[in-house]
Amino acid sequence: MAKRVEESIFGIDVSKDELVIFCWQTEQLERLPNAAGAIRTWLKSLHGPVAMSIEATSNYHLTVVDQAHALGHTVYLVNGRQLAHYREAVNLRHKSDPDDAWLLARFLAHERAQLRPFAPHSRNAQELWQFIKRRAVVVKTRKQLQQSLAGTAVGCKALMTQMQALLRRIERRIRELIRTLGWHDDYQRCLTIPGVGPVNAAALVCASHRGAFAGSDDFIAYLGLDLRRRRSGCFKGQEKLSKRGEPELRRLLYCAAKPARSYAPFERFYQAQLVKGLSKTAANMILGRKIARIAFSLLVKQQTFIKQQIAY
Repeated sequence: MAKRVEESIFGIDVSKDELVIFCWQTEQLERLPNAAGAIRTWLKSLHGPVAMSIEATSNYHLTVVDQAHALGHTVYLVNGRQLAHYREAVNLRHKSDPDDAWLLARFLAHERAQLRPFAPHSRNAQELWQFIKRRAVVVKTRKQLQQSLAGTAVGCKALMTQMQALLRRIERRIRELIRTLGWHDDYQRCLTIPGVGPVNAAALVCASHRGAFAGSDDFIAYLGLDLRRRRSGCFKGQEKLSKRGEPELRRLLYCAAKPARSYAPFERFYQAQLVKGLSKTAANMILGRKIARIAFSLLVKQQTFIKQQIAY
């Protein structure tokens, strides 16, 4: 009878120039240049089943993730915020690259049942996601410049014109990628929802294809729009959004909620939140969450939004 080979668990802390790797079984720590050749050599030296826990760090983790997955290793991407809370939970007082590598390995060894292995998306899907986030950077930068230079003698009209042209090129590329990926019908379905524009629709379609969601609750949790409750005994803390996941998706939904109120049922829903005593910001965010639920339902059922059939 063949002897069962134990799976090796690695925690990998990633930076621009270096990988710090901790093996949970052997407790060995090693450093590796964050270069394709060095990573490929190290991965091929591994034997038996391998699982890796890697913190997503800008784009610096992509090389090791892609190569590890291509060789059949199981990869788990860990959210930095989640890891920070885990560090506090296990009372790790120090933070360094070796400490983070150890913590990633421990996190995978102890919490694996709650994690989902990384499943790579196509290059076009990855590019689409990156362009949505890059557009957000341009929008934020434009707003900062406008606010910074307002009321000064320094004119920025030409710069704003150039930035607007850049945004149009990015948005054109987003639409091209939507078509290339075969998601144009889903894109059009999202556009039928009041308040949802081209960028909002692209973001919703892209988000819906980034995982296998059991239902709208899972999709809402992925967007970070689920509620986080704090209660103990007689204490009842304020309910807040979990805000896990990509902030740009929440920003786009918040922006979509404002024009969506031109549709009477959405306006009544918004006013009902204000009657409850919620702020205008909270009411807009709740309406944005409803838009996300509607979009998910339309995509699952392959339907378009029909105003007359929406009841509240």
